[in-house]
Amino acid sequence: NNGRWWRDHTKEEPRIRYHRCFPCSMIATSLLLFIFVTTLSFPKTGAFVTPLHSSSKTQQYVLQAHSEKEWDLNVAIVGAGPSGLLLAHKLLRSNIPVANIDVFESRADPRDLQKQQGSRAYALGLGIRGRSAIRTVDEELWAAVKMRGFECEQFRLHLSQKLNVKLRDREEGVEPSVLIYQTDLCSGLLDELETRSSDSSQCTVKVHYETFIKQVDLANAIMETNEQKKGPYDLIVGCDGANSIVRGALDKYSPPNTFQFTQRRLLPGCFKVARCKKMPPLLDQNSVALVLPESKALGVTAFVEPTVNGGCCILFAGKLSDASKSEAEGEEEEGQTGVNFNSLLFPDPNLSDGDIHSDGGLTKEMIFEQFPLLEGTPGMDDAVHQLLNQRTSVADSVKCNIYNAPSTITPTAICGDAAHATGGVSGQGCNSALIDAAVLVDCLIENYHPTKNDDNIVATKKAMLHQSLQSYSNKQVPQGLALYDLSFGNDGKILPIFRNIKAMLSNVIDTIFGGRWFGIGKKPLQTLLASSLDSFTYIRRDRQNYFVDEFPSDEEFVKQLESVYDV
Repeated sequence: NNGRWWRDHTKEEPRIRYHRCFPCSMIATSLLLFIFVTTLSFPKTGAFVTPLHSSSKTQQYVLQAHSEKEWDLNVAIVGAGPSGLLLAHKLLRSNIPVANIDVFESRADPRDLQKQQGSRAYALGLGIRGRSAIRTVDEELWAAVKMRGFECEQFRLHLSQKLNVKLRDREEGVEPSVLIYQTDLCSGLLDELETRSSDSSQCTVKVHYETFIKQVDLANAIMETNEQKKGPYDLIVGCDGANSIVRGALDKYSPPNTFQFTQRRLLPGCFKVARCKKMPPLLDQNSVALVLPESKALGVTAFVEPTVNGGCCILFAGKLSDASKSEAEGEEEEGQTGVNFNSLLFPDPNLSDGDIHSDGGLTKEMIFEQFPLLEGTPGMDDAVHQLLNQRTSVADSVKCNIYNAPSTITPTAICGDAAHATGGVSGQGCNSALIDAAVLVDCLIENYHPTKNDDNIVATKKAMLHQSLQSYSNKQVPQGLALYDLSFGNDGKILPIFRNIKAMLSNVIDTIFGGRWFGIGKKPLQTLLASSLDSFTYIRRDRQNYFVDEFPSDEEFVKQLESVYDV
């Protein structure tokens, strides 16, 4: 089966009566935060890697040569996040002839603790999809990642200081999700690269930290960084997030009206995160907790995730206040203090770090006033300091009509948030990005087959790469669009009133009962996404009755995608 762990369902099955809708109530809105953390392996033979050189900005490794040099690939990966590093692992572990891999990352090495101080750090939820993608390299890589995280499958909703509801518990025989900081996940992937060994030095992999990409020239396959121009490359892959520069290059170099994407800020929603060495003593030490404020009209929630070594991550989600109304809102919401908690905790995200000034004592007092379950948390003063010295974050959504370049330019693809971002709404951002990396390499394995007798290796190599990337788009674009629909529902479109009421009732029943008691309800969508390998397209089609627009079939998708560039 060559590492293909995803599942696709083609035959008709009874439809599950479930729909994603977004009631305006505080509880329903807050529940979306739950999915922020919830989220088969067939090892291939091949060379492991050995470190050749190490510096503060560059890590270098070698790989055993697999083929004649004419067919060897020179690969550029933009973004050394989880998907970019997994992509490098997959390429190294495969039998694809690779001569060189350059990984470019604007941020510092995640293992440099001094440079990581003050940076935003939140815990990701690696569910069954993410861990299955990592396991396509080998079980040892997953074990190295898993040891840096905290296994957790429990979730509680705290409606007040005394009232809470267990919405999810660990299921017998089901491997739990792993909560892990992104820096720890990336550090684990990097450490594994350094500890693996090889006897040959025919292929190098360099991770260039603190390197900014100024331009991606897809006409000449050149990467221009803040230090130098590098290339030409046979293959360029953008794993560089929602504000992807590689996606921008695809838009620039593709023929008009071919490659298209939409990006929007998910306003007025915003968030900040703080890292604590210990869990709040008033909360379950082994359970994720969504804590609602004492003043429900406040519009701020606290999402507490247990992490490794007894620590936790606290994510405060709220909304940006309208400057013209902030004073009035503060008087209404805070009354006695006359200060708007949203404005205090979430200042204008466009402010530079030096312009952010807030009262730490007042902020801590207001946090405990609204979230008394956080009282007694060790290191809360430091957590408040992190919050007040952190720029307000606003998530983006991204949707693209295709994930690969036309055959007239350098073979190029985009993965993860660069191709499809849901701003944390689905809880599957990291998991789906890891899937993209695994599928992309599988498509290269399927389509890139060097031959000994070829009169035009350059042209054949390029054609094989473009075919590989087209196959990748055919597989992953439907998944990305399905996940987008599952995250945002009808995205402003309105169902007929009776179907909408039925959908809302179904959501409530599924959230409360989830099929656990007397067969009432079914697994909530978030649980299904986190604990199932059912494809996103299957889940989306299974809920078609609750969407306005019909979701295309696999055949319709392939026809649409292969006509974008008239392949």
